[in-house]
Amino acid sequence: MSRSPKISQAVITLFGIGLIIGAGYLSWIILARLLAFLESANPSVSAAVVGSMATVLVGVGGALYTQAQIKKREIEEAHRARKVELYKGFLDMVAKMTAENNEDVSLEPPSPQELVDFMLELKTNIVLWGSPKVINAQLNFQKVSESGGNVLFAVDELYKAIREDIGLSNRGLNKRQLVKMYLRDPSELDAMSASNKALQQTSR
Repeated sequence: MSRSPKISQAVITLFGIGLIIGAGYLSWIILARLLAFLESANPSVSAAVVGSMATVLVGVGGALYTQAQIKKREIEEAHRARKVELYKGFLDMVAKMTAENNEDVSLEPPSPQELVDFMLELKTNIVLWGSPKVINAQLNFQKVSESGGNVLFAVDELYKAIREDIGLSNRGLNKRQLVKMYLRDPSELDAMSASNKALQQTSR
């Protein structure tokens, strides 16, 4: 008759707790005897023992810290690779959307259903992998898209948030510089920006 899985798990748990208690008790005995030895030993011997122990502790502590930093970098690099893959898919989709107005590009724009499905999956991935700045930029992009505003301006801010999230610098980039790279005539965006400013001034 086989043992119940719950009983086996309980035995393993109790065994683990026993090991921890035993290790703690053994460490306490060793420490107590070491302190007793240091009290009865010659001061020079005690100083040498304490110095050796300090050296060992510092060495072990340094090794553990280095190992933790290496592990942290490995995790961050794995996350960065996943983010790059995620954001690359978004950039490709935006490129297909802008291709509709560029006769020199052979990319086919996505169908409305393809775009809806992609954006839903993108939101899920951003919740899991995106930084707070990317999430806020994505929400603003969605808000602008639904209100009929200038989507390209929102896309540019999202691009900058994406670059920052994967460790790239935006220093030296002017406004709308990133989204201009996808336009056949980048000066059109400057004209849009000037037009928007003029409308805002007249509406005041």
